[in-house]
Amino acid sequence: MLYNLNIRWILIFSIIVASIYFIMPSYELYSIKSDPDLQDINTDHLSDDAIQLGLDLKGGLYIVLELDYASYLLQKANGKLSFNKRSQLESIVSKSINNALNNQTGVLYELEALSNKNNIALISYYSNLFRSPADKQNIDVVELLKEDRNDSMSSILEIMRNRIEDHNQYGMGEPSIQQLGSDRMVIELAGITDVAKAKDYVQRTAEFQLTLVEDLQIFKDLIFQIDQSQNNDYKLQYQLIPTANRMLALEDDYNLINQVLDLNQYVLGDKYKILWSNEVFMGPEGKLMRELALVRSKPAISSGQIQESRALISEFGNDDAGNWIVNLDMTTAGKVKWSRFTGNNIGKKVAIVLDDIIYMAPTIQAKISSGGTRITGFKDKQEAQDIASVLKAGELPAPINVVQINYIGPSLGQDSITSGTLSMMIGLLLVFIFMLLYYNLSGLIANCALLINMLIIFAVLITMDAVLTLPGIAGLLLTIGMTVDANIIIFERIREELLISKSMRSAVHTGYNRAFLTILDANITTLITACVLSFIGSGPIKGFATTLSVGILCSMFTAVFITKTIFLTFIDYVKIKKLSI
Repeated sequence: MLYNLNIRWILIFSIIVASIYFIMPSYELYSIKSDPDLQDINTDHLSDDAIQLGLDLKGGLYIVLELDYASYLLQKANGKLSFNKRSQLESIVSKSINNALNNQTGVLYELEALSNKNNIALISYYSNLFRSPADKQNIDVVELLKEDRNDSMSSILEIMRNRIEDHNQYGMGEPSIQQLGSDRMVIELAGITDVAKAKDYVQRTAEFQLTLVEDLQIFKDLIFQIDQSQNNDYKLQYQLIPTANRMLALEDDYNLINQVLDLNQYVLGDKYKILWSNEVFMGPEGKLMRELALVRSKPAISSGQIQESRALISEFGNDDAGNWIVNLDMTTAGKVKWSRFTGNNIGKKVAIVLDDIIYMAPTIQAKISSGGTRITGFKDKQEAQDIASVLKAGELPAPINVVQINYIGPSLGQDSITSGTLSMMIGLLLVFIFMLLYYNLSGLIANCALLINMLIIFAVLITMDAVLTLPGIAGLLLTIGMTVDANIIIFERIREELLISKSMRSAVHTGYNRAFLTILDANITTLITACVLSFIGSGPIKGFATTLSVGILCSMFTAVFITKTIFLTFIDYVKIKKLSI
């Protein structure tokens, strides 16, 4: 079938038309953005179908995350430590972190050094990490903490990749997420300008809990105990506003109340926690208010029992119809625990908590055996999608802090685009001139195939949702050379066949057939290397490997199929007398 020139041309034109169709949104989008007079035009309808640019071309955020040792080392300690013992550990950890900053060393190294210097037995704080802790030394505790830290960082890296790549706004097709040393990682988010929102999103632990809300009277009794333990005049009972079934406070008192609660955490012990609601509402006299609730510290359901989370609009017939919600499906073990919990607490409230914030606290009306539940109370679609995404990716095994955020402006990216485009145009021009001077009309055919090759490559990259980076442009430049290289091999073969007095048609067929294996071998070896870089590499390396891989495959088609079709068309239809090569 492919020996028929008509069919070959139909296939070529179909591919060219399809390529132009996929490229047009990108052309329109970036034409509008580059024209100052057209900046007011809405381009949202073009963005989804256009090729995405990487951080180095589009600008965006460069975020460095670091393991929060202060929280992590306390989190790993024995949960049954007394208040004084836990305070001692907090002091040891704080000194170790300060020493690490001053000496430019590792926190765990300083923890071991400080403990040895002061004859502190770390096993007294971390006995829960060992089955037989009796004979464990400080070095044993630190080595185990190092192993756990490395495992946690690997899990955080994977969870962060799933979290960002699954999300519409922050994924951007191919974000760069990679580990830096033993306790840091770097995230590059192209096109993101909202620093505060991105910081909150990537740093969110996604600790999800369904836990019992205690009676208001128990809450009041605990507030009275906290006030009795105060040495100052600030009394919570005068600031908190109990209503028929809930406790309220002024939004202006949020920070002060938190300070008092932190200082008196020992009153609550390990049994209770006081958490705030995420909803702020207008109270009497036009003042903003927020609800607090006393909940059980031990949750009925946690993140580990969540199997699937989806953000969607609530259907008609529900109280929250038309609003964004998050639907949760539980694992088999989660369904059993949820069924038992709801059956034993009918008529009581259950708090739906994410990162120590209560999103809703519905009353349990009946036993729930299905394991399905829903979270409401979101401000908008973005918040619902954020929470669904972090819940789906999973809870971070250890807390992390954002230690550095650099905003790369689009002007720097525009400089890279201009330089990359100029390099590509100069490269193309030099190749065009060389091919025309050395191979005459055949060189012109190779140049046409090269232009078609670039067209197809961009179309394929767009359909793959690939991200174009500066290294990706370098991959395109390398592809230009490889495409022409294949044509040079073919043309030299054809020249050899013409020298032995073969007919033009026979020389073309023989030249292409004999050159094909050489071209195939060279391209396959390069393709293998590119595939390895694509799977193992990340960020810029992956961008280079992706464009190079696509370029190799497309160049095989254009250099072998398209140029041969053009040659045969000139020979069979135009009836040329001599091949200009």
